[in-house]
Amino acid sequence: MPLQFAKYLKKLEVEVVVARVSFQSEGVDKGKFSEDYVKNSAVIYVDEEFAKKNGLKEGSIVKITANGKSVKLKLLYTDAAPENGAVIPNSIYASYLTDFENFKKFKATVELADGEVTKPDEIITIIKERG
Repeated sequence: MPLQFAKYLKKLEVEVVVARVSFQSEGVDKGKFSEDYVKNSAVIYVDEEFAKKNGLKEGSIVKITANGKSVKLKLLYTDAAPENGAVIPNSIYASYLTDFENFKKFKATVELADGEVTKPDEIITIIKERG
């Protein structure tokens, strides 16, 4: 049985900016929730220095929680992220985590997680179950 360290690490509070990215228009012909869509949209971008200071490594799976909802995304580095914040693509993940009043920027917690990124159909199932 593999050791699971993620549950022992702290939650970070960050401000998340939702941003448009070029792959969204390029990937339309491949299918809305194709493997490419998930690879390119199930991500959260943070500044490398911020990540390392808080024990986060590029490629790690992190759990993002906002407004009582959570998803797992892959963490990637970028210089474009706010100093103590994050950027996520405008996607099903951003739509699920936000509300209409705070769609472009919202507060969330980030913590290391085990497992894989959340798939779009998992989000759709949760939404359907909640009615």
